[in-house]
Amino acid sequence: MKGSANYAHGQRGVALVVALLVLLMVSVLGLSAMRSSVFSAKVATGVQSDVMTFEAAETVIVSTYGALTALSNEQLYNAVDGQAARYCMKSAGAAQGACGSTDFMDVRGLLQAESYSYLDGFSPISGSQVSSSGGAGVFVDYRINILGESEMDNYGIENHHLQETLKRGIKPGAEIN
Repeated sequence: MKGSANYAHGQRGVALVVALLVLLMVSVLGLSAMRSSVFSAKVATGVQSDVMTFEAAETVIVSTYGALTALSNEQLYNAVDGQAARYCMKSAGAAQGACGSTDFMDVRGLLQAESYSYLDGFSPISGSQVSSSGGAGVFVDYRINILGESEMDNYGIENHHLQETLKRGIKPGAEIN
């Protein structure tokens, strides 16, 4: 009996040490999982912000293209010849002119997007000369570059997209009667 009493007396602190070691390992695993989760959330937020600025730049390009398409030949030529036509994308839609510091395209006030459009020349369309008794006109393809820019200042993210578009029209100065 004396031997079993000495054995029990020697084992009293070992259970506590083992329990503390298991608790320490579980705590380390929990902290590691928490750090991984926080990192994943940051990556997801960054990807979402990048996608939002990408879509904002594309949206302002499409809106600008729609606004330029609605112009007559003379209005189009006057709008983009020699200077950049600017459009600001607001929550209500595209507006001509530069964006101000309070012009945001979303209701949260995160995204600003604007476009610059300029005439990159025009080229005659082969076989497209139209003649009349009063003069001759030549149909051309206007090459218009539209630069869409968007930014999300809170995250320091910017996106720039350049789109070249063609619009058919009559060469400036040529009249058709």
